[in-house]
Amino acid sequence: MKRLAVSVDGDTRESLAKKQLQSKANSLLNAQNVDIKTLKGFVQLLKDTPHNMPASEVMNTLEVIFKNLLKRKAIEANEKQGLKIQELYEETWLLLMENLLADSESSGALKVCMQLIKVEAKHPIAPKKGWPIHRIRGILETLINADATPTTALTNYGKYCKNLDVLEMTLKLLKSLVPCEDFKDIPIKAMNFLSIVNLLDMGKSVLSTADYHVESAKNQSFNYEENRKRLNELWLTIMAKGNEVDERLHRQILVVLLERVINHLDDPIQLTDFLMDSLHQFDGPIALLALQGIFTLMQKQNITYPDVYEKLYNMFYPRMFYNKYKARLFYLADIFLTSTHLPENLVAAFVKRLARLALQSPTEDAVIMIRFVCNLLLRHTGLQKLIRASHASDEVSDPYNETETDPVKSDAINSSLWEITLLQKHVVPEVANAARFINSSLPVIEFDLAPLLDRKECNIFDDELQSKAKQFALNYERPTNLALPKNEFVTKYWDLI
Repeated sequence: MKRLAVSVDGDTRESLAKKQLQSKANSLLNAQNVDIKTLKGFVQLLKDTPHNMPASEVMNTLEVIFKNLLKRKAIEANEKQGLKIQELYEETWLLLMENLLADSESSGALKVCMQLIKVEAKHPIAPKKGWPIHRIRGILETLINADATPTTALTNYGKYCKNLDVLEMTLKLLKSLVPCEDFKDIPIKAMNFLSIVNLLDMGKSVLSTADYHVESAKNQSFNYEENRKRLNELWLTIMAKGNEVDERLHRQILVVLLERVINHLDDPIQLTDFLMDSLHQFDGPIALLALQGIFTLMQKQNITYPDVYEKLYNMFYPRMFYNKYKARLFYLADIFLTSTHLPENLVAAFVKRLARLALQSPTEDAVIMIRFVCNLLLRHTGLQKLIRASHASDEVSDPYNETETDPVKSDAINSSLWEITLLQKHVVPEVANAARFINSSLPVIEFDLAPLLDRKECNIFDDELQSKAKQFALNYERPTNLALPKNEFVTKYWDLI
């Protein structure tokens, strides 16, 4: 009798291979002496991972093995065997660094690295003692020297930087890891380095949470002043290396400055020239980020910048809707235009520019701008005359000059808000409903723009799907069967078969 062949699919093979791997690992750890040949086989498996075995499973198995060996001091058990185990352990670290740069395995590789660091800090390999800072150095060197910016690895490492001990070790090491060349000569390495600096969050939320990756590190509390000094030194080095860089690097330097550095600088006023040059020499995202920095200096250092409103006004143009930092622009404009003591002809120009742009903007941005216009009319009640101005009821009769770069000279004060009336016919109900605020008395309280800044067109679409539509009667008589209602005009000429 012929035996039937059993078909084994890919998942089953993978499951069997996983069980065999776990069984071999258990046998290795349960043996009285470590079998170097078997351990070497596991390391070789990570180097040449078979198709039926995910690299993540091999890395997890090696993590379990080496964590146990570290705890048992097997790496130092006897001179000959301990040295061989240590060689395999170091080879495993090199392989983990290779997997760190592979997007598909990056998360698993970093997790294994950080878990091994945690155990190695508690059970150090002689002659080293305490926190294995050299392991963090290896991770940072791998990220900095990557051929392309390792976005996935950086994102995952950023999660560990929320722990104060990892944050401090990273900050300590970065000063010595600054590339020797100027940033303009090594754009990829410079971007990798700046991306790591952008992970160093010394904000109040991180400091107050006070999480630590290694338990023993809690004994040495995080010294904010000492680390602030390190950050200042690091920033001076970045500024020295960052001359004449391309726009992409220039933008990243500004992002690092605004998000991680500016609030911890000893003398932020020294940034004035850098920010002014960035604002005047560039357009788009760089100018916007520079404007945000200038605003911070205006708030905290009391500097004055007379042309700030003209610069802000000229940042509102159709191409801004495809700007990565457009939410910052709305946020900044809302803050700059908060004061009720601004000249009405200036604010009127912003009202008109927003209303005009809402006609050609994506759906989510149109809602924000309509709400923003309403808020400005509430802050400056004198501008409510624009709602009923009949002398400028369309684009032809509108005296507003949208090509004028100086908002005060745009003649917006003599215009009207015919754009908002036109938006009431928008195809998307949410936009049309938002524009109907001018049909009745204005609301008493301003709209909160913050929840709208993160909305996308897909969110508006989902909301429309979930909203209940009004039901309209299609028949005067409720149908009881598949036949047409009585006295239906169609039945005079056709019969249902």
